[in-house]
Amino acid sequence: MKFSTVLHTALSGIMTNKLRSLLTISGIVIGITSVILMLSIGQSAQALIISQVASFGSDSLFVEPGNAEEGGPPIGSDFTILKYDAVMKLRSLPTIDRIAPLVWLDASVVSGNKDKRVRIVGTTPDNQDIDNAYPMSGRFFDETELRGRAKVAVLGHKMVDLLFDGEDPVGQRIKINRVNFKIIGVMEEQGTKFFQNLDEQIYIPVTTAQKEVFGVDYVQFASLRAVGDLDIAREDVRYALRDALNINNPDNDPAKDGFRIASQVDAVEIVGVVTNALTLLLSSIAAISLVVGGIGIMNIMLVSVTERTREIGLRKAIGAKKKDITIQFLSEAILLTMTGGVVGILLGLLLAFAFATVVKHFAYSFAFVLPVTAMVSGFLVALFVGLIFGIYPARRAAELDPIEALRYE
Repeated sequence: MKFSTVLHTALSGIMTNKLRSLLTISGIVIGITSVILMLSIGQSAQALIISQVASFGSDSLFVEPGNAEEGGPPIGSDFTILKYDAVMKLRSLPTIDRIAPLVWLDASVVSGNKDKRVRIVGTTPDNQDIDNAYPMSGRFFDETELRGRAKVAVLGHKMVDLLFDGEDPVGQRIKINRVNFKIIGVMEEQGTKFFQNLDEQIYIPVTTAQKEVFGVDYVQFASLRAVGDLDIAREDVRYALRDALNINNPDNDPAKDGFRIASQVDAVEIVGVVTNALTLLLSSIAAISLVVGGIGIMNIMLVSVTERTREIGLRKAIGAKKKDITIQFLSEAILLTMTGGVVGILLGLLLAFAFATVVKHFAYSFAFVLPVTAMVSGFLVALFVGLIFGIYPARRAAELDPIEALRYE
């Protein structure tokens, strides 16, 4: 039987029952759409997070409280409190060029008749060089103001509009948790980093934040810029912090330090593992729809065999072989699933693009990723489902006795 004849026969069988065919492929469409959508969103999210991590620079190290497995995320509830003085001792290390301990909290900020809830970040002057972001007007606070707990503030780019309606705020005053601060600068536009909008923050000296605003004696995080080999710098920081924090760790087990030192490479690897696992989980759930759709196709094809028993008998009576009948019904099943696969791929891409556009408009720079591998896989899976779930109905049709089939009412 020629391919054109097989295709024409399969199309005729499908078009004879349009509604049934449409309902039959709906399960495949839903399954393929879900897989494409999940994989595209997963890859887009992974690209976004990796770009956020990469923005810190390849020479960056991060110190945070919390036990950790080497190369893994923080685990457990026990952690070492990172004291400001202990962290600042890392400045003396030859492998560390810049250090910015950070403490942050949302606080009430009053400017005239405006009262906003704003993220207040206590840090050091080195934060400018580590983040590669500097004031567009005015200046950042200096070491003297850091040591003297000066009540000075540097506004994020968008805070000018939020608090001063676009007017130049340098030299004016605001209240942070009822404490007066003088504005000495406005940062250039930075965008988001680790899902925090840096343009909607206010920077103050970390010493001022601890004693005058938050009432704490610790820091939540520390960014470091290393010099030379990153692994050597990491070990220097580890041993220096153990000494500064009086941590006894004779086994030299990083998981027992109570703090974790990570680099950009570590963060990218962790992000990759987590997002890949999440994407695999979601895709596995979506794949259930493919199985359900395949079973639906098998059931519909079995019904079709029953309804077309006399047609099968007639074909056999005029010389059709078992192979011809098998190919006829198997081609119908494959054509149904491949049609569902193509529609599912297009619909999945459309929904993924719409999702990326909405997220990009309202929040982050969420780029649409075209999952080429998923598209090819989706098409092949659809073909495979049609083949697997179409074999039994096709063989059943081929095994019908032509005389009994012609007598079927």
